[in-house]
Amino acid sequence: MVLFLLAIFSITAALYSINSSEDYQRTTADDLIVFPRLNAKPESANVLLIETGGLKLKFKQNEDSVWIAEDKFNYPASSKLIQKVISQLADMRKIAVKTRMPSRFNRIGVESYQQVDANSVFVKLQSAKGEILAESIFGAQFRRNNIGLAEGTFIRHPKEQQAWLASGSIDIPSDLLSWLDTRILNVEANEIKKVKLWEKPGDMAVVMRSNDNGGFVYQNRDGIGYLDRQIAKNLFESLTKLSFVDVWPRRTLGKWQSILYFEVEAYSGSTIAGQLFRSDSRKILQFSVEESALKKNALRDVVDTIAYSELNKWSYVIPSWQADRFLEGLKVIEGGLQ
Repeated sequence: MVLFLLAIFSITAALYSINSSEDYQRTTADDLIVFPRLNAKPESANVLLIETGGLKLKFKQNEDSVWIAEDKFNYPASSKLIQKVISQLADMRKIAVKTRMPSRFNRIGVESYQQVDANSVFVKLQSAKGEILAESIFGAQFRRNNIGLAEGTFIRHPKEQQAWLASGSIDIPSDLLSWLDTRILNVEANEIKKVKLWEKPGDMAVVMRSNDNGGFVYQNRDGIGYLDRQIAKNLFESLTKLSFVDVWPRRTLGKWQSILYFEVEAYSGSTIAGQLFRSDSRKILQFSVEESALKKNALRDVVDTIAYSELNKWSYVIPSWQADRFLEGLKVIEGGLQ
């Protein structure tokens, strides 16, 4: 019977689920809540642990109720993703009893998660007081006729031999970066009044909006003139939906090459200063921002992005296409635009 089911079900990358031992009652009854403690009080979830093979991740809420990644210097995690996982787990219900034979666990992805080549994932949710709200090994998704959305997920408590098919599925990225809130800033181009740029002291260029025709005026070593609209557009959008591909605590290493300094002034009067570095093929940003400078402006529509006071603490590796927007400033500094 199991072989027949495997022939018609698609077993995809292993997903996970969480169960406490008392939840694994030996029953064939339908519609039993898998994680009753979590279902009763999902808001009490405070620590999320994930483990598969050699990968171990831990997320927790800090004193400000912000989810942070303990394995990434306590950088803020994506609260939307974690809350989604909590909700998905809380809603899971048992559909059917499955195998108790360890030799068949790997067929549905509920083998030991500690194996190097494991497809299973162990997930555990705890409250701030250490109460286990959910704990389980999550395996493959069950799909009918290989099409459509997942109708269920195979699960097994790590201290039990009984495997189950539970309703629904959960989103568990397998890499740490996917768990982080990778957005940095979102300053719309029309909110920016002026941009100052320099490679070294005494060699500054300024770009600002023109009052007469909606264009852009620059001032550099060559004098004053109107700036090409495409160059200005790229430059003024450099802080729009800015994100990172890696992040570390703020530091400057000797091998980093400084490319550009900048200072952005918004119509609100707030300013954002920063420096762009090159390290091999990577472009790295560091900011110098007043704690209250952007509160009402830059992240107005991104309420769960990293706190402003945190921006000064990090070095951000940004995508090449976003770095290219900052590098438009070099054209203004170097001159020859007229």
